[in-house]
Amino acid sequence: MYERLFGAHTSHVEAILEGSELDTLAELHALADEAIREAVARQVDLGLDVVTDGEMRRAHYVNSLFDGLTGLAESDVPEFFAGDDGVAPPPEPVARAPIAVRSNPLVREHEFLAGLTAHPSKVAIQTPSSFYFPAARFSSEAYASRAKFVADVVAVVRELVAGAVEAGVRYIQFDYPLYPALADPEKREELLAGSNDDLDTIFDAAIAADNAVLEGLPDGVTTGLHVCRGNFRSHWWAQGSLEPVAERMFNELRHDRFLVEWEDTEREGDYSALRYVPPGPVVVMGLISSKVGRLEDEDDVVAAFADCARYLDVDQLAVSPQCGFASVWHGNDLTEEDQWRKLELVSRVAERVWNA
Repeated sequence: MYERLFGAHTSHVEAILEGSELDTLAELHALADEAIREAVARQVDLGLDVVTDGEMRRAHYVNSLFDGLTGLAESDVPEFFAGDDGVAPPPEPVARAPIAVRSNPLVREHEFLAGLTAHPSKVAIQTPSSFYFPAARFSSEAYASRAKFVADVVAVVRELVAGAVEAGVRYIQFDYPLYPALADPEKREELLAGSNDDLDTIFDAAIAADNAVLEGLPDGVTTGLHVCRGNFRSHWWAQGSLEPVAERMFNELRHDRFLVEWEDTEREGDYSALRYVPPGPVVVMGLISSKVGRLEDEDDVVAAFADCARYLDVDQLAVSPQCGFASVWHGNDLTEEDQWRKLELVSRVAERVWNA
């Protein structure tokens, strides 16, 4: 029953329902409908430029891709995040057979969202370069090499994105690319240890894969790349300045927006990597933490843009939370009202910086 919506994550949905007052998937759908209506209305009221459905139909952020595919099975290999407590998110599924599209979660999400508001909105899907991480994503019975697997990932993402555009989606965000791992010395070593390729070869392949899913998109469709460093129960995955990857990332990738996590300059480096951004793309500065409940000081956030403007014109900048408030159903270590206060702060900062 659960596979109709959650695909390979059947056990995840069972975990959500266990111990709750919900008995069926239909009840879970209805609860999601109600939560999405409330979330969209509040985002519009706050004056956000673009709204989402909060990804409330997803047990895990990857469901936008994996729920639409055949050939997958549950994995028992977790991915551990920083934090010294061994906290690990639910593992992503593994391709046990060649993958193919069976349905389009992006279209389902968009159709409900479009029925609630005419306000600009977006949908998000995992970007192909994330599949170059050294974790197991496929079995040798399904694919002879990671390159062949990623080629099929590119093909299915292109198909899902084309279907979303045909359904009326005009803003697509691609999540969790490889580049922060290439910038992190520890993660970079892990990646190279698990590959027969050198760093430049992997970097070339990642850029080619992420650009390939943008080919052929019509005018009027905005694409964004969320340069995520990991997000699970307030834990992060990668650290370090973007300096080693910034020039190639900003200049060779063809996205219209780069949504970059930059809420902690001690862990993520200063803003000087912005000097590599060419004319055109907008960098959405993730200066508001989605991992902690403490509300940032508004004056401090506004002042950060004065620092950013030393490297990139403010008209090529924007502001947002650094990541989602929950990438899986567990959520981060903050309350719902903490989240709304932070989104209110985003609107106030935008008004001050751009007189919006």
